[in-house]
Amino acid sequence: MERDQLSQDLASLKIDRSARPPSRAPRIVAGLLALAGLAGVVYAFGYRRLRSSLMTPEVKIGEVALVSPVQSEIQLTATGYVVALVYAKVASKVPGRIAEIFVEEGQTIEKGARVARLEDIDFKTALATARARATAARAKVAVARAGVAEIRVQIDRETPMVDKGVTAKATLDDLQARRDSATAGVRAAEAEAQAADAEVRALEIQLGSYEIITPISGTVVDKLVKVGEGVSPGFGTPGVIEVIDMASLVVEVDVPEARLSQVAVDAPCEIVLDAYPAKRFRGAVKEIGRRVNRSKATVPVKIRFLDPPQNGTTKGRAEILPEMAARVSFLSQAVDPATLDAPPKLVVPAGAVVQRGGDAVFVVDDGEVRMTPVQLGPPVGDGRELVTKLPPGTKVVVDPPADLHDGQKVKENRSR
Repeated sequence: MERDQLSQDLASLKIDRSARPPSRAPRIVAGLLALAGLAGVVYAFGYRRLRSSLMTPEVKIGEVALVSPVQSEIQLTATGYVVALVYAKVASKVPGRIAEIFVEEGQTIEKGARVARLEDIDFKTALATARARATAARAKVAVARAGVAEIRVQIDRETPMVDKGVTAKATLDDLQARRDSATAGVRAAEAEAQAADAEVRALEIQLGSYEIITPISGTVVDKLVKVGEGVSPGFGTPGVIEVIDMASLVVEVDVPEARLSQVAVDAPCEIVLDAYPAKRFRGAVKEIGRRVNRSKATVPVKIRFLDPPQNGTTKGRAEILPEMAARVSFLSQAVDPATLDAPPKLVVPAGAVVQRGGDAVFVVDDGEVRMTPVQLGPPVGDGRELVTKLPPGTKVVVDPPADLHDGQKVKENRSR
């Protein structure tokens, strides 16, 4: 009995592997349905905005442009800089240290004007010594001439006495020999005096080199050294001041070699300086370069101003300075002077204008967009006149996506 009871107890401890575990399918299906619902909610309420915030969209970039009133006559446009044809870096002829500078930046000076002086005390001491030697040499000449004159008096006194036989002829011969020797001494003293005078003149000329003179007339645009600094003709600082003739200013641009046939000497041009984008200047081709830049495939072209630039600002007139950036338009006919007061128009691409509670454009600034409300004028070609003042060259998004928003990061799509 006890053994049968033990067998029954052991049998009750066995696991029945034929029984199936409870199914997990309902719980999995319920979880999937919950995730699908959450995904739908996220997509419906924020997925698009989240995606636009986390992903950088590629956009087409355009620019705000200045369109000239003579746009229809423009054959070619090139950019460059204002340069001077007549300029000089005024340098010293001798090495030394700057003692004085007599001019200031912006000052107009004439050719031959003193601009600076080198320290010359040591040289003036040497010149004073040379002048003293020259004075001593001239004194020796005077002494030698006095000796000759004295001997001639003696000869004149002895000659009659020799003729009368009162005095021996040998005495007269001695006086004549002394006269010839003294005369040679005079010539030697005169030569020594001439050499001393020549040395003085040479030192005086060299002393003039310690004063620095401008070789051209113009305006002082830069002081290259300060008082106390050393200069040398060929080493160290290349000059003392820089002078530019403002009347010789031209604009130099690089014209593509393939477009050179559209440029001719004296052809009319319109010049717009970046410093004064609303002002137009009449110009004409002055010179076409004689060498092609092989690396850029361009030819330098110089354009002169038909309205001479003025040195300094005046009412209604802009000051033109060297190295100003400029844009030159080569025209099919000359600009009418009466139309020069008509400023260029700001034009924005029509595709850049969007309706966001009014007319607006997305300005690209350092990889981010700023939604900027604008006021527009009539159509101009493929764009719209921009009444709101935006700097020329401002980058804007053309055909912006509907979900583009202020402050979003973008990158330019260059494949379009």
